[in-house]
Amino acid sequence: MTDAASQPTAKTSRSRIERVERYLLQVIATGAVMFSVIGVWAAVTRARYLLTFPSVRVDGMATAADRSDLVADFEAVTGASSTTADVTVSGLPSGTRWWLVAADSLPTLAGVGIAAVIVIIVVAVLRGKPFGRMTLWGLVAYAALTLVGDWGHGVLTAIAHDEVATYLGGSAASGISADSVFNLSLEISLTPFVWAIALAVIAAAFELGRRMQRDTEGLV
Repeated sequence: MTDAASQPTAKTSRSRIERVERYLLQVIATGAVMFSVIGVWAAVTRARYLLTFPSVRVDGMATAADRSDLVADFEAVTGASSTTADVTVSGLPSGTRWWLVAADSLPTLAGVGIAAVIVIIVVAVLRGKPFGRMTLWGLVAYAALTLVGDWGHGVLTAIAHDEVATYLGGSAASGISADSVFNLSLEISLTPFVWAIALAVIAAAFELGRRMQRDTEGLV
């Protein structure tokens, strides 16, 4: 009697847990879509500003400027300099503007792709096929988009800053030639590479799970 009475309770509890899990997955997918839409809107607004405004602000330009004001304001500071500066430039050529747009938009495009991958994986899980081929390729795409979004952004930013420096005839401050701006502006982080390796390992685990699921279905 006790076992028979406890079975409906266990089934009800499991059903509630499954509903909560499905709800959380739907929230994750919806959030990914919403963030990607907001990112696209921000990227379009930024692109419009970069392409149409007479003067545009370029953030993070390489500089070699002494900061004597910091030395004067703080007794313990014996020397200070700035390595980057935010500059406002007027009359930029259209080619340089497009490089700035490309550098600014690539992370957003990668984010849209990642959001699509998240939705695909969530749909696969909701359908009861978490080890499907779509999930495997989704993880591979996620890793690739992470690398492209971060490293591509760094390269495009360096190119854009180099174009701005060439237009100015030098960097945003004295001490840096236009030829050195690309190397000084290029920033490549290994963090996305580590994430890509981790996702590749997870993808391999999912592929193993997919094969085991297929073999199990074949036995049934």
